[in-house]
Amino acid sequence: MSVNSKTWWGTSLLEALEYFTDSGRLKRGRAYSKDHRVLAWQINKGMVKATIRGNINAYFGVYKEPKYKVSVQMTHLTEAQWKKVIARLSQRASFIAKLLVGEIPDNVETVFAEFHTHFLPNSYQDFKVSCNCPDYAVPCKHIAGVCYRLANTLDQNPLLLFEMRGLAPDKLRQELIKSPLGKVLADATEVASDELDFADSLYTRPDPQTMPDKIELKQFWYGASPLPTELPELQTASIPAVVIKKGGDYPPFWQKPGSFITVMEDFYIRMRKTNLKVL
Repeated sequence: MSVNSKTWWGTSLLEALEYFTDSGRLKRGRAYSKDHRVLAWQINKGMVKATIRGNINAYFGVYKEPKYKVSVQMTHLTEAQWKKVIARLSQRASFIAKLLVGEIPDNVETVFAEFHTHFLPNSYQDFKVSCNCPDYAVPCKHIAGVCYRLANTLDQNPLLLFEMRGLAPDKLRQELIKSPLGKVLADATEVASDELDFADSLYTRPDPQTMPDKIELKQFWYGASPLPTELPELQTASIPAVVIKKGGDYPPFWQKPGSFITVMEDFYIRMRKTNLKVL
């Protein structure tokens, strides 16, 4: 199983690639998914077009650093198939709720299976790929690198997978909210935008006070009013660690396979135990 993707749908895409591709070529392909290898990257109407920096290879007659044009596309479902699938998705609140917030339901494949098709790729026939490198094998390491990068992109934008299969995410949302159930759930997810209050200053302005003509030393140190004898009780946060959790399990800066929230929870537990020993 591939560990280069953080989500089950990204992993499924890579597993399909690994099933029919040489393991050695795949290993080299991972290196071609890195930023220094990908010179250009564009996804338009379900087709990925990328420019990949290659290597000098005298065996293939390549004596200058090449730039290869790579395209990756998945086969599209027909309009009739999408119509049936959307009609069935619109009957399940759990499906609609997840799709409206940009997530893919775990059991979404069961809906596609009812109509004798599938959502995630499961064979090489689900891909249309090309690369102008001299390697005779298909997929080559450059195509593999683009697929690995695509899987990482799908981790951040799951509904892009619908576009790769021929249905734009906006079109999916429009069709889902046409159903009575979809309209109710869509209204529930919309948050009314409050008007912004503009501040007079970027910082708290000091409140000028009139100083007395004469100040006694005791009055200076003790102040005009005594300090409180008891401190107010701390209120427990309704959502602990909200700053960390608001970014989700995989915020854009987090490139590790495990959940960022899980890692931070483990970190704070260990820090708490360490501090208790010290205190």
